[in-house]
Amino acid sequence: MIDFKELPQNGTKFEQLTRELAIRSGFEVHWTGVGQDGGRDLVITEKAEGALAPFERKWLVSCKHNAHSGKSVGLADIANVTDACAAVGASGFLLACSTQPTSTVVNRLQEIAANGGLLTTYWDGIEFEKRLNTPSTLPLIHLFFPESSKSIGWNIYNKDSPSFWAANYKDYYIYLSSRTSNSFPDLTDVEEILQRLESIPLPEGSDWKQHYIRPRGVYFDNKHEQFVVFADYLYPIGEEERVLLPHVINETLRDGDGLYSDNFATWKLTHWDVEYIESNQTSDHFHLDHKDYYEKHIDNFRIGMCRDSFICDKHFFARNVLLADT
Repeated sequence: MIDFKELPQNGTKFEQLTRELAIRSGFEVHWTGVGQDGGRDLVITEKAEGALAPFERKWLVSCKHNAHSGKSVGLADIANVTDACAAVGASGFLLACSTQPTSTVVNRLQEIAANGGLLTTYWDGIEFEKRLNTPSTLPLIHLFFPESSKSIGWNIYNKDSPSFWAANYKDYYIYLSSRTSNSFPDLTDVEEILQRLESIPLPEGSDWKQHYIRPRGVYFDNKHEQFVVFADYLYPIGEEERVLLPHVINETLRDGDGLYSDNFATWKLTHWDVEYIESNQTSDHFHLDHKDYYEKHIDNFRIGMCRDSFICDKHFFARNVLLADT
């Protein structure tokens, strides 16, 4: 069960949660600026396939975070809904709250909808929990509710093949695949892989300028006990000079070595395919796990074929570039 009191009382994180949930649910999202109570309202665009043709619907979203007081959202919190929607050209109004609306508010929203002026609905704390417990949105629980998320481990979903799965773990969304087995890779091994990626010493960032390593897929060749790991290095626009070069990353990953070793041997050889991606982190389109990072590489994740080159190949390339510049 999610404890919304983990989010700061000022409501900023709750607004960000609502935005991220809307994005992962397929909406286009924009901030409207400062709302009536000092918060920032959202405008989300819903795109749907109609019976005759596609259509779009714009919603104004008002976020109310009362979890710390436990108060329900009252009529005063939704004053001037019609005018506010008209100001942004919205045909729908969504009340997003971490507690619940009063029955008076629910009745008022129903009256507005019945009069034909606007579509209205609300997401209360229960609806938020329901919407957060899906494959694409579950990572948000780990991101925004670190204490509540401790009771959540792996969530694995079977895909269209008996040897291909999607998984949520922490705030990651990862594809898991096996060569011939009808079971996913050992999760203890996958956790070791994730810990290796997390231990890479990335440059320190600031707001909207962060360096990230995001795992995308883990392929296990169960016949030869080998892994292929797919990850993306996301870095801000204009920070090319601060990006860790492949040979630096490889000091941690050790491409082609065993995932485990002792004084005598190594086992479960692991190859690392890390793609460098420049990202505009101030854009409403930016998301750490945007579908574009996955969709074009699904076949690579499924069969364990590298997208471009493994870190050892990039290491060799980067080293020769450095030698050529000296």
